[in-house]
Amino acid sequence: MKTVSQVVEQIIHRSPFIAEAMAEGLANNAQIARRIKPEVEKILLEEVSLGAIAMALHRLGKASEVVPYGTRFLKQMSDITMRSNLVQFVFPDSEDVSVILERASRIAKNKKRAFLNFSRGLYESLLIVSREIEEEIVVSFENQKYLKRIGGLSAITMRLPEPSLNVPGLYYPILKAVAEDGVSLVEVMSVGTEFSIIVADKDIDRAFSAVKRITS
Repeated sequence: MKTVSQVVEQIIHRSPFIAEAMAEGLANNAQIARRIKPEVEKILLEEVSLGAIAMALHRLGKASEVVPYGTRFLKQMSDITMRSNLVQFVFPDSEDVSVILERASRIAKNKKRAFLNFSRGLYESLLIVSREIEEEIVVSFENQKYLKRIGGLSAITMRLPEPSLNVPGLYYPILKAVAEDGVSLVEVMSVGTEFSIIVADKDIDRAFSAVKRITS
């Protein structure tokens, strides 16, 4: 049978928002105890006093520094790349999208260090490429029409540790840090262990500084 301390630790370790509040002193043990009391009682199938939960939180805080759950994986990240002078094209979803991607991939393959990122949604698809191949890409579209063409973009791509893929709240510290520095995201893209944020060129220095702050 689980103890109150074990259940409290379980809840904190899978709740990045609560872990962050504890780590930054944004909430005291009594406040957090009131927040998690219903869940503790649901797991233990019995009533538990606020005092018992608060004491378990106190011991947890004493035993080790409570760090937001995804943050410890971000500290293990060593591969961060930045690319500027990018252009985004947005297309309505259609059968022609696969043709567009095939042509764009062929063009990018022949250009050393050319950037190409593609994402397909339910209603729209987007293609982000280096400005150096922008005009070739446009010519390759032929009769395919795009909805938007946005230039002056930059990308920050992070290579995350493999064990982090199933971690709850992993991206939260990154997005929070960028937002706190007043940077608006144009796009967010994820492929396996790669996570990319797309921002305006004017915001790239602030965005990169925010990412380095939480990964260093």
